[in-house]
Amino acid sequence: MIITTTNSIENAKVEKYLGVVTANLVIGTGFFTDLTASFTDLFGGTSGAYRQELEGLYQRAHEELSLKATLLGANGILGFKIDFDEISGKGMQMFMISVSGTAVKLSEDYAVLHNESNVGTITARKLRIELFKERWQARDKRYLPKSDELDFILQNNLWELAESLFDYYIASAENDNKETSIYKKFPTIISVMNYDDIVKFIYKDYSYRRKYVFNLIRDNNLFNAKEILRLLQENFVSEAIELLRTEKNEYGEADEKEMEEICVFLDNLPDKGRIEEVKSGMLSSKMVVKYICPNGHKNEKDSEFCEDYNCGLNIKGLTQAEVDAINTFKDKVRVIRRLLTSK
Repeated sequence: MIITTTNSIENAKVEKYLGVVTANLVIGTGFFTDLTASFTDLFGGTSGAYRQELEGLYQRAHEELSLKATLLGANGILGFKIDFDEISGKGMQMFMISVSGTAVKLSEDYAVLHNESNVGTITARKLRIELFKERWQARDKRYLPKSDELDFILQNNLWELAESLFDYYIASAENDNKETSIYKKFPTIISVMNYDDIVKFIYKDYSYRRKYVFNLIRDNNLFNAKEILRLLQENFVSEAIELLRTEKNEYGEADEKEMEEICVFLDNLPDKGRIEEVKSGMLSSKMVVKYICPNGHKNEKDSEFCEDYNCGLNIKGLTQAEVDAINTFKDKVRVIRRLLTSK
């Protein structure tokens, strides 16, 4: 993979532009604190170690971007840029390195001639990562991850371990232990991950993890119509409806189609209550029409929602808040459809 900060390469022909690729690397503040402190001992032998660490960060940025570009079929990246941003919140402070560039397909003869990969070698970073992953698989799962383990995962983008981290996060949340490293750092981890990678596990067992997971989905714009439709089909209606309030950063035609399916499913929910004739009183033979809610409460026939203070369900078993959420969702789908059609 050829990576350059320029927008062109001398004597190289770009056969195809494949789009912009980006990647984010997160590092702890401890590294920068130590780095600043080391400047006072610049000639004492420590500067070489930090220079090596900085070079390692730069190399990781190259590797992350190279992987994403390779998946697009590229063999080069033009306009490589690197920026540093600070992430802070909930008592934590991290630094995020954002890298980007334009993935391109260079002419094959140039790419082969200038291939810079070192075949037959293993970098020190690669070795550290593989050792860490081996130890991670063998670790005692009764104990929550340590802060330095989470930092290593963040710094090296080991997102294949995120699902196991998710389980640790849930275990910590269920025990109401908000002081653990995993409870504090897991939201940061998913905030820098790829949407598709997170969706693979974030909806897992949502029906009984909703108390701990809804905010993660909402705060990171992880709305996924396919997963919500699955919850509806499994009869977790209330759980699915609450997720209709979440968002996604971008909506495409596939999203719109699946959102339409959600609307159709909700329109065809079976009645859980009923309209029927009942006696007007215990001692009366007169029959009157009443709305019997899903919980068996009797209401006037024109009542849309049960008037019992502790109930409030309509004939489908939905509350007023749930009906409002559905109607708002339908409006959203209608606008998305119109915007996609007008393109």
